[in-house]
Amino acid sequence: MKTKKCITILSYIYIALPVLIFFLGWMKLYLALPVCLMILYAFWKASAAEQDLWYPVWNKDTILLACIIAGIIGLWVYFSGIGGMTYQNSDHWWRNQTFQILVEYDWPVTKQVMMEDGVHTRGLIYYIGFWLPAACVGKLFGLTAGYCFQLLWAALGVGLVYYYICAYLKRLSVWPLFGLILFSGLDILGYYMIGRDLGQLTNTLHLEAWSFLFQYSGMTTQLFWVFNQSIYAWILTALLMHQKNNRHIILILSCGLLECTLPFVGMLPFALYKIWKNGFESSLPIKAQWKSWFFGLFTIENVLAGGCIGIISYLYLMGNTAAQTIISMPEKITKGYIFLYLIFFIIEVGFYFLSIYRYQKNDSLYWITVLVLFVCPLIRVGSGIDFCMRASIPALFVLYLLVMRTWQTSFRARDFAVAGTIAGLFLIGSVNSLHELNRTATETIRLYEAREYIMAEPVPEDDILGAENFSGDVDKNIFYKYLAR
Repeated sequence: MKTKKCITILSYIYIALPVLIFFLGWMKLYLALPVCLMILYAFWKASAAEQDLWYPVWNKDTILLACIIAGIIGLWVYFSGIGGMTYQNSDHWWRNQTFQILVEYDWPVTKQVMMEDGVHTRGLIYYIGFWLPAACVGKLFGLTAGYCFQLLWAALGVGLVYYYICAYLKRLSVWPLFGLILFSGLDILGYYMIGRDLGQLTNTLHLEAWSFLFQYSGMTTQLFWVFNQSIYAWILTALLMHQKNNRHIILILSCGLLECTLPFVGMLPFALYKIWKNGFESSLPIKAQWKSWFFGLFTIENVLAGGCIGIISYLYLMGNTAAQTIISMPEKITKGYIFLYLIFFIIEVGFYFLSIYRYQKNDSLYWITVLVLFVCPLIRVGSGIDFCMRASIPALFVLYLLVMRTWQTSFRARDFAVAGTIAGLFLIGSVNSLHELNRTATETIRLYEAREYIMAEPVPEDDILGAENFSGDVDKNIFYKYLAR
């Protein structure tokens, strides 16, 4: 079996398995079984289709290079804190408890929780996709085994993502991996602009929070803080970008609802772009294009399997208390707000867009990415900036791809002005990623030397099952009332 076929099958398993586990573990069995059989059939059809995917010629050199790449990916994931073998950032307090609840509780997860207005039956309602395979391992072999599997599952996901990056660039190389690890906005400039003394930069500070009102996360920050969303956001975006027709595009996209809800929203413009591009960029007459588009999009895989995944996931997630918050724009836009917003956009992504403009200006994907990243900071869900931080992940990944392609093309063309500019931007942006890596390394060493517990202490379980971001009332949720066991 060719490499591209193996990668395709493994990628589909990676995105489909959490969905299948959720349906079988949380739904009434007589409902779950036919739905899961339909999903399996859809992904079998998708994997059987011919894939126009680049793959390397395997020889002694490329195998050695692949082993080096795998080692670097393994180290990057290891130092992220996933699995609890190195220092874990504060977000892991919540992620560890979510995972432990999934391991220790019967599915679907419910509990009587004392709230301000009395006792409520609360259900875990969250984008839990990443943890479900590891939770199954944890239920069978214990919590420690589950955490170890988390690490392996994350490394596999990042490895698959990197394969698609190499396929996009049509080259197996190490340098795009270092680009992925170091890619970030120029946060150190923003940190300096708000009047902070760089000499007082400490390990505990989070550089990307410099603007307070807006925030984009670099790739290392995404992996270290929100791995449960970022890995699936990357692989789903990569899969969407490689679709040459529309036969499976909704099927792939639908998995994102359960696996990375906010990034799923950020994927929609790119999915629509691919649906248009695959359907209408043709030399056929317009009537034939419309016919081809209709029959290419409205397939069993998309309509039945993708539709079921999307609808059921939506019914489940809408029971989340925070999900019921109205999406809004800023109530009052002042001159100061506009100024900070523009500075934020320029520092985080604007310089990158300018550096690649000459090479990417005729690519619609470039302008869609500009639009998404320009709009994201203006949208709020609730009182926080989670939408800005997480819905932007797919667009930031696409921007990374465009930057890598431009750097490769400009370097080969000896356009050192563009290649040098991109390298300089990466150098400045890398401060943020290196700061994250340094924090993990120094804190891990400190904890080992002090013989303290490495893994972050989970928050109390009621802080999960009683929190609006992670749960909701079971009696108000259609999924729990009619579909759940």
